[in-house]
Amino acid sequence: MDVLNGFAQKDMIEQISILDEIKERRQVEAVPQLMALYATPLGDLAVDEMVYHALFELLAGREEEILAGLAHESQRVRLLCIRQAGATALATALPILRARLLVEEDVEMVGEVIRALGKLKDPALVAVLSPFLEHDDYSVVAWTMQALVTIGGAAARDALRGVVEAGNAQLTPNDICDLRTALAIENLARFADDETIDYLVTHIHHPTPSFRRVVILALANMGPAVLPALEACLEEGDKDEKIMAANVVGMMGHREGADLLIDVLDDDGDMDPNLKFAVYEALGRINSLKSVIGLTDGLAETDEMVLMAVVTAMDHLCNPGVVKVVNEALDAGDAQSRRIARTIATAHAAKLFVALHGAGPHGDSLIDVILTVGDQEALALFRLELEKRGGEAAMAACKRLSGEAAASAVSGRKILAADDSKAILFFYKGVANELGVEMVTVPDGKDALEYLKVNSDIDLLITDMNMPNMDGVELTKEVRKLSQWVGLPIVMATTESEKSQVDLARAAGVNDFISKPFSGEQLKAKIDQMLS
Repeated sequence: MDVLNGFAQKDMIEQISILDEIKERRQVEAVPQLMALYATPLGDLAVDEMVYHALFELLAGREEEILAGLAHESQRVRLLCIRQAGATALATALPILRARLLVEEDVEMVGEVIRALGKLKDPALVAVLSPFLEHDDYSVVAWTMQALVTIGGAAARDALRGVVEAGNAQLTPNDICDLRTALAIENLARFADDETIDYLVTHIHHPTPSFRRVVILALANMGPAVLPALEACLEEGDKDEKIMAANVVGMMGHREGADLLIDVLDDDGDMDPNLKFAVYEALGRINSLKSVIGLTDGLAETDEMVLMAVVTAMDHLCNPGVVKVVNEALDAGDAQSRRIARTIATAHAAKLFVALHGAGPHGDSLIDVILTVGDQEALALFRLELEKRGGEAAMAACKRLSGEAAASAVSGRKILAADDSKAILFFYKGVANELGVEMVTVPDGKDALEYLKVNSDIDLLITDMNMPNMDGVELTKEVRKLSQWVGLPIVMATTESEKSQVDLARAAGVNDFISKPFSGEQLKAKIDQMLS
């Protein structure tokens, strides 16, 4: 019975009805006609799509028809059958697919054959697919890497590692990690075995910032399996490696990571302030009781930046336990409690402030501090959070925050600051407010570059070195390509201890540096120097 006889002459509704019925009844006798129809489409996208899905479903488990379709004269039919061979892991299709791979020139077809072969999971295919890792078309490269991950095993893993090694061998600190190498790192991380993890952790502070960024993101996405290697790095690595490891633990957000970070705090009584900052900030990204316990000791920190990291983290994790701990710290009424109160204001710790105002005796004194700091952005945020809370006390506090605040003289100068650390950006805003300088903040280099492309009123750029999406070195290079910003003063804030990294940034066009940790007074001096 010719179920599709006169199909082309029917209206669309009837065509769709017929195709639905063919699928529902699994009328496999319609496969030859569907292949012919798919080979020469009618031109109606909706109907052609229905023909595809009907044919694809009917071919499932039909080995002979699939194999015949792989040799069909129509490329559209061949492509569909290649996909079906992969979807059903049809082992008998392997020799046909291998042969097709050797003669196929169309990039889409090459990619589909590679994807189908990967789903067959034959370890012998690693040698067949590996040459395509060097293909000129990056889509083919990506499909090949995904196929190798699907096949799995040491040979597939080592093939990907070979691409990383080759790309790494050609890199200098001033280079940008190429797409092929970046894709290889991302796919290598999907193996998640001990050898792969150890290999990636050894590159956690790679001298090429863009390579390093890809490695850090890959490690953060690997899950708890990477924690033992990060723990070893925190114990045995150099200063910069330890900071990177702490950052990755925080990015992962797993509760097991909080235990690891607290052990680091407990074991190192003379910890480098930059590492301490990174550890506290990482704890703030892990929602657990252990994180709160670890942050509690941080309320005793006198370093401005470290205390900013602690308070910012506590605001992020704000809960009754956090509020109780901060209330107790404020009860002391000493110099440290005053530092904490001021940091709550400069850190825009609105959730923490509102909770403290409603659950302790320090609400009015905190409002005094906030008004004294006079950060208009913070005032607006605190008022908004109080309005959300509602109630008589909150509305009274909101009214007080709408009153007169101490204001710094506005100099008319504007600074753009790029850093992926909220604590650092709040620290910058606090200093800028004291100087009477407007501060615009963004979380990475890409956002900073986009801002500079459409704004012309920036007098100084302060950038971190290590950021997601675009690091400080890349940002500086791109900024210097813009004619209007050739002379823009750029300061890089860095924890880097290696001279090569500083040289790299200076070569990119950075004018000066400020080394973390630095105090508010040191930052003020640097800003004054650059704006004078």
